[in-house]
Amino acid sequence: MDQQFGIIDLGSNSVRLVLYREVETGIIQEIDNVKSVLRLSAHINERGDIDSQGKNALIECLKRYSRFCKTRGVKKIYGIATAAIRSATNKESLIQLINEETGIDFRVLNGEEEAYYGYLAVVNTLAYREAITVDIGGGSTEITYFKERSLVHSHSFSFGAVTLFQTFEEDLDQIKEFVGEQLKSQKWLIGLKCPVIVMGGTARNLARVHQRKINYSFPSLHNYVMKSEDVEKTLQEIKQTPLQERKGISGLSKDRIDIFPVGLVVFLSVIDTVQSSLFITSNKGIRDGFLFEKIFEQENGILSDILAFSTSQFMKRYQVHIKHTEHVAKLAVMLFDRLKISGCHSWSEDNRTILKTAALLHDIGRAINVNDSTKHTFYLIENVLLLGVTHRERILIGLIASYKNNRQLNKFASIHRALITKEDELMVLQLGTLLLLARQLDRNMDQQVEEIAIYPGKKKLVFKLKDGQLQWMKEPIEDCLKKMSKAFAHPLTLFL
Repeated sequence: MDQQFGIIDLGSNSVRLVLYREVETGIIQEIDNVKSVLRLSAHINERGDIDSQGKNALIECLKRYSRFCKTRGVKKIYGIATAAIRSATNKESLIQLINEETGIDFRVLNGEEEAYYGYLAVVNTLAYREAITVDIGGGSTEITYFKERSLVHSHSFSFGAVTLFQTFEEDLDQIKEFVGEQLKSQKWLIGLKCPVIVMGGTARNLARVHQRKINYSFPSLHNYVMKSEDVEKTLQEIKQTPLQERKGISGLSKDRIDIFPVGLVVFLSVIDTVQSSLFITSNKGIRDGFLFEKIFEQENGILSDILAFSTSQFMKRYQVHIKHTEHVAKLAVMLFDRLKISGCHSWSEDNRTILKTAALLHDIGRAINVNDSTKHTFYLIENVLLLGVTHRERILIGLIASYKNNRQLNKFASIHRALITKEDELMVLQLGTLLLLARQLDRNMDQQVEEIAIYPGKKKLVFKLKDGQLQWMKEPIEDCLKKMSKAFAHPLTLFL
């Protein structure tokens, strides 16, 4: 039976409610997302309490969220609160008041827990073995270091974009000096020279601003890669733009026009301390880390294979014929291996993984419309997040999975010419035709073809299929082999 649940992330700058649907098949799908900017960290008075104005705004916000959930039939709501509530001297009475007024229980995360959930979100959605994670909130900044996907160090700093802005106003030089000193107090951060992965609103805004500036073709913020100089250049441009004019910057949220440069200074300070040249945006944060631990119930909250998990979610979500797609993937990988042994290609293990993933997802477009299903397949892979792969790899998976003919391939590939190479396009052509053959070999969806042997001849390769019942499909299979022969520049013939 399907059920819905919500997670409310009560942060120092904003409060966000995310609704999910959990299906019996194991799919967990985000179905709605609501955000309110309250800046609670700006409502902490001289006694350390969240003042009455901030408290009233928070209660009204959570009442709206409670009504929203009730209307949608959401019965279970997980509440997690971070720095602003954590640091408030009246947090216990406030949490009690929230429960009395809304019926929602909130768990106040300590700094280490907040850092841990950010780490879980990154390590379960990005395929980096070693990295620094940075999560800038309104009132705190959490940083972790993981190696071989295992958490090594973590620390929660008691400064965030809002509190730094309040303390230093917009004196970015003072902020840089202060943050640099704070970071160096954690000796393990110095000189790691590994990628820096950032999450949170400042990170998303930075990625969006940069993508729009360079007319980036791929519609995804998650795993967006920048160089440190890109961050520095963005900061300089923001500094030179008067506050009111920042509203016109494409990609920059209006509620961040004042604190955005503060967040960039923190990012650059981390980059300098770590001595990193690679800067990556994660669109996943503590809510997602919490989800992996509490909902998916993974051992230690860590997925063993990110891409396999995400591919499985895709297949279930779009209701593909599991046995058929898995068998097509088996045949496609078999063809890949046999052709490699025969010297027809020298593609890498990464290309093999790309082909396998494309084979598993080749039929998802049918969930939208059987007609033009390949077009829908490419659109879904391009626009629905596939975890554990880069933007380039997602494009390649989409192009191979949706391959129909060269004209359509060129049309789809032309959108992303800046992200793929000529070599990539040749690989897509070859593996796309290979996948066409694998699909044809199980066109009956009965998994009868179990083995494919390839015999090299003097000037050609001869395919021998174990199942002799495919005689009636000889013509479409030979058509696929003709396309492969042209793509691989090697004659291929069929023997049944």
